[in-house]
Amino acid sequence: MMLLCLLAPAWAAGVWWLESADLAERGEASALEAAAVRAGYSARVVKRFHLGDGWEYVTLVEGFVDEAGATAAARKLTKGGTAFTLVHDPVRGPPSRATVRSDPDTSEASRPSVASLVESVRAAHGGATGGAAALARARVVHFSFDREFSLDKKSLLVSHEYWRDPTSRRVTVDTHGGATDSTSVATSSGAWLKVAGRVERRDIGVLIAQADAFAPEAVLGIALEVFALLAEGEAQTLVFLEGAETGVRIGRGEDPTQAGLAFADVDPKTGLLLRARYVTAGGPATFSMTGWSERAPGVLVPGVLVVERPDGSTETIRVIALEVADAAPPGTFGTPENEAARP
Repeated sequence: MMLLCLLAPAWAAGVWWLESADLAERGEASALEAAAVRAGYSARVVKRFHLGDGWEYVTLVEGFVDEAGATAAARKLTKGGTAFTLVHDPVRGPPSRATVRSDPDTSEASRPSVASLVESVRAAHGGATGGAAALARARVVHFSFDREFSLDKKSLLVSHEYWRDPTSRRVTVDTHGGATDSTSVATSSGAWLKVAGRVERRDIGVLIAQADAFAPEAVLGIALEVFALLAEGEAQTLVFLEGAETGVRIGRGEDPTQAGLAFADVDPKTGLLLRARYVTAGGPATFSMTGWSERAPGVLVPGVLVVERPDGSTETIRVIALEVADAAPPGTFGTPENEAARP
């Protein structure tokens, strides 16, 4: 049996934990983590940089409130042939696991586990009942936003306003002179499209489907579906990655081929998403999000969402308003006036 080292006096107060020796391969550390979990302990792997040696991996076994419990665990685990060192730092404690650190130190040794970071992100975005789920419970949703994009090498600014209640939709499109403006209205009694001053009847189901392409859930999908994006099963495959411009990066890799989340950059202070890359059937798309705010109860959205699409095009979306209500203002879903029919 290898030597068990005590690195702090028994009288020092605080949390105790165990550390393996530095390991060159993550696989070795992961094997120790799995063995400790099978033995009934809470364990994880952290990555540390040593000058002259590069990156190394350490397995932490934690959750002990006193020296006796940690010592007993160290003896039990050491029987497997690997020494665990008993550590006690009465000032700092072990690298945070249960909460996201609020200081700017985001080195991997100081981060929480991926699982706890994901849970913090999900909670920051409203949890299971926030985001798109909160909008689905609202009787009336009002959403207005601007889009900036290029078409035929021409930069366009288009403003959209979307209304919905359980039976009706209304969408207005203002191209600011760049193209033809339009208004779409669908109710239980009919559907109409107004273009260039002329009103035409439309199929109710088709028009509602077209209108809902301008719903916040469609336009701000990544931002409003964070709980589903980081669902429990999906989150189990995520690891810490290098390359975040700001915050902390978790994901499956920079360029995985399978559809789904490739990576997400997270603000460790707030738990809010900063950037996400998502693989679609057409290829990977990247979403950058800034200016997060709660626009309705439980509904956090970015003020600006920049989308880099698989074809290389870029679109900037600026949220003007996102509101929920019990009823829409009178006349919201009224039939558009046919200007061409005026005398």
